[in-house]
Amino acid sequence: MEREIDMMSPDGYLEVVRQRLIADKCAIADESLGPLPVLVGYRAQVRALTRIHIFVAAAKMERVDVQGLSAFVDDVVNLGLERKGQWRGMQSGVVVLPIMVTESVDSTTTKLTQKAYRLNLSGFAAMAQPAIVDVRAGQVWTFRGTRLWGYAYNSLIKQKYTAYLPEPTAEST
Repeated sequence: MEREIDMMSPDGYLEVVRQRLIADKCAIADESLGPLPVLVGYRAQVRALTRIHIFVAAAKMERVDVQGLSAFVDDVVNLGLERKGQWRGMQSGVVVLPIMVTESVDSTTTKLTQKAYRLNLSGFAAMAQPAIVDVRAGQVWTFRGTRLWGYAYNSLIKQKYTAYLPEPTAEST
C-alpha cells in the first residue's frame, strides 16, 4: 500500500514509481545516467517462452523536448543492453521503459510518445517504449496501441506501465 504522497510534484511522483517497482519485485537502485540522477528498476520474467529483461529508468527533468527524449531513451537503452543485452535473441530479450517526469513538455514531443518507438539498432530482441509524465497537466503520455513488430510483448509493456505509472491526478491508494 502506498503511503500518502504529493503526486503533483515530480519528486513525489518518482517516489510512487519507486514504491510500485518494489511492489512488483523489481531490484531498484539510484544511479546517474549522464548528468541525471535516475531511479533504475530491473526485473526478469518469462514471456512467450523467452526470458525478458525489463529495465525501467525514471528521471525528473525540468523540461522534456524531442532532443531530450531521444537522448534519454538512447542512454537507457544502452544501459539495458550493456547489462543484459549481450546474448539477446530467440531465448532472451530486453524491454526498456524510459520514464521522464516533468512539469513542462511540448506537444511535438508528446506526439512522438503516441507512436510505437523504433530503435535504430542492428540486431533484434530489444524494445523501448518511453513515457512522459506531465505532473502539471496530470497526464501520462505513452504509446497505448498495438505494435506489429514485437507483438508478443504488447501486453507486457502495457501491464508494466499500468502497474508503475498512475495518472498524476489519481489518489494514492
